[in-house]
Amino acid sequence: MKAWQAVGDGAACSMLAEEADMLATLGRQVLGLHRAVIDRTSIDSDPVMARLYPDAYADAEDAAEFRRLASGDIAYARMQSMTRMVVDLESAMPTEEDDDVVRLEVDAEGADAWLRALGEVRLVLHVRTGQDRAELPEDVTDDDIAQLRDVIEWVGFVQGTLLEALDGKMLG
Repeated sequence: MKAWQAVGDGAACSMLAEEADMLATLGRQVLGLHRAVIDRTSIDSDPVMARLYPDAYADAEDAAEFRRLASGDIAYARMQSMTRMVVDLESAMPTEEDDDVVRLEVDAEGADAWLRALGEVRLVLHVRTGQDRAELPEDVTDDDIAQLRDVIEWVGFVQGTLLEALDGKMLG
């Protein structure tokens, strides 16, 4: 991937089609987590859900009431950001078999959605790779976790360069 660059009121970058496909896949997986909140099928004991939707109050009853009243709206807003990123990626995928580069350009609103979505992808991956080995499926190896950590670093690069491109616009 080439770093995001400021363009107009947003930013643009290019990445390999495989990178774009991986990021879209991760985005769709996080969308599934938010959809489970709306459908009320999420597993509250899942460490990822605890990080995405932490208790708003120390008191268990107050926290449960807040979750009941607000989680759906929060999930819906998060789904909008994640959907924006996934749709941008999917619509930019090359149609020619010979072209393996995806070119993306987002306006200020899209860049904001991307920053939120990338942060959520990183959070989910961080929680999964930081879990106690006993909580992970038996077939997950140390090599799998090392590869996921590489993905986290790459998603951090995507997010960081987007933020830097936008930050330069704010300072300039």
